[in-house]
Amino acid sequence: MSKITKLSVASLASLGLALSVFAQSPSPALTPGTNVRNQMKDARQEIRDTRQEARSNIKEVRQGAKDEMKEMRQAKMDEIKQTRMEFKDRVKEKRDELKDKIETKRAELKEQLNKIKDERKKQVVEKIDKSLDALNEKMTNHFVNVLDKLEDVLAKIDERTDKAEEKGINVASVRTAIETAKTAISNVRTAVEAQAGKTYTVTVNTEEKLKSDVGKVRQALHADLKALHEKVKASRNAVHEAARAFAKAHGRNLSSPSPSPAVTVFPTPTL
Repeated sequence: MSKITKLSVASLASLGLALSVFAQSPSPALTPGTNVRNQMKDARQEIRDTRQEARSNIKEVRQGAKDEMKEMRQAKMDEIKQTRMEFKDRVKEKRDELKDKIETKRAELKEQLNKIKDERKKQVVEKIDKSLDALNEKMTNHFVNVLDKLEDVLAKIDERTDKAEEKGINVASVRTAIETAKTAISNVRTAVEAQAGKTYTVTVNTEEKLKSDVGKVRQALHADLKALHEKVKASRNAVHEAARAFAKAHGRNLSSPSPSPAVTVFPTPTL
């Protein structure tokens, strides 16, 4: 019985010592778990940082593209303004050069009219002569304004085409139509500039042929203005074709343009 008691006491002592040593030493099972959690936490943070950096990069790229596109559009508008300014300066220069020619022409006409006895007819011819120059200036100014408006419409189509291209829409046909319209407008500007530098001279032969002589000059102006009007109408149609191409690129159809009004020479006093 005493041996059993001694054994039990010794066993309990040994167990107590073992428990005491175990309690004082760190648990080997907790360390690996803690490292894994920390590693997972660090990985998640790294992913978040990477995503944030990617978002920032994408934002910077998009902003850079927008700024570049904005600069390109501004450059286009500046070019249009510069072209208009230079064109209007050239038209003004043509008209300034024409002033001396018109004064000389009117002095010569007055001298030619000395062979006409009817004073009323002389006054009518001089009035018609002045009205032809005034009409030419008025119509060329009108065509200049029409071209400016067409160019504004084309600039808007061009801008919207840039935005469509950014969205991945195929705008190749629109680009071609825009360039065609730009060429048409440029050609008409050249024709308007030439027309602005013209004057129409009445050559007086005899009193009997006076009406016919004046009629020839009026018809000459009418023919020139009509030809110029046809060119303006062609440029208008070219701009409309650019609009049609833009609509088609977006899966829509645009109706044909309505016919432009014909150019007519204003009525002038009869002889």
